[in-house]
Amino acid sequence: MATPYVTVEALLNAPTGVSWSIIPQPRADTQSMRAEVTNMTWRATSMVDSYCNQVLRATVDNEQLTGPGSPRVGIEPGSRNGVLIMRRWPVIQVLAIQTARNNTFPRAWSTIPAGMYEPAHPLINQETDSASATMPDGAQKILVAPDFIDWRYGRNGYRVLTSYTNGWPHTSLTGSATAGATTLAVDDVTGWAGASGFVYDGLTTETVTVTSVAAATPLTLPNGVGTAQTGPGTLTLSTGLSYAHAPGVMVSALPANVIWATVLAAACQALESGIDAITIQNLPGSQTVGGHGVQDLEKQWQELLCPYRRVI
Repeated sequence: MATPYVTVEALLNAPTGVSWSIIPQPRADTQSMRAEVTNMTWRATSMVDSYCNQVLRATVDNEQLTGPGSPRVGIEPGSRNGVLIMRRWPVIQVLAIQTARNNTFPRAWSTIPAGMYEPAHPLINQETDSASATMPDGAQKILVAPDFIDWRYGRNGYRVLTSYTNGWPHTSLTGSATAGATTLAVDDVTGWAGASGFVYDGLTTETVTVTSVAAATPLTLPNGVGTAQTGPGTLTLSTGLSYAHAPGVMVSALPANVIWATVLAAACQALESGIDAITIQNLPGSQTVGGHGVQDLEKQWQELLCPYRRVI
């Protein structure tokens, strides 16, 4: 988690109406101001995740479920496919699935072969769905080939351990990137393989499509069934960059509404800190001031995030 959902530069340049020059106090020097604004970006990121009841950036998760016959593990009539309903969404990649007898301790895990499972509706699929990567869309359900999860051991006879990647890829550059470069050094490669996103850099903002990733230290999955490409590493692009970019520039597939909601959540922090001289434009011909303005901003960023909330 090396990059918040909005960078300091993006926040300072956003049209929020906040006078950041008086953060953390009037006449603060630039270093103090930027240090506190950095803290605000992280607090706003946490506020966004908390409101959504899940982390929105791409993460690798290992989740155990019990079934069939439970609300999250079932079997489709007719097809006999196993159905896993994960607690986090959108599921963009299934890394491994293991099963064990639920009444056997210690667990004796069996690995389901690769290719015998898939997200029911992938969020990011460059060949079939080029629009969904920036929408509040994607799978919560994983399909498993027939006979790997069945009724032979009765209701709740299986313990199912699923390793998967969910969320939207989000990172920033850890080194300079020159125009024409086809590789980017970043602080998190999670979920980027096959994904598209934006390099957010003002007038030189551009889109990129990632063909492959390489983590500096891949994560070992439970019981040694494989590894996950997550954490700092390198993104390989389908085409070279159009512009040069400096370290710290944000590269993200997060929906724009999530980024803007984070900006507004950060602005609320500034307003709630006692900056009551700021007037916030509301509807045409009207204005809101002070505390009422904070309430309006809070309502706005929360409404933007409603489609991304996880139902627990």
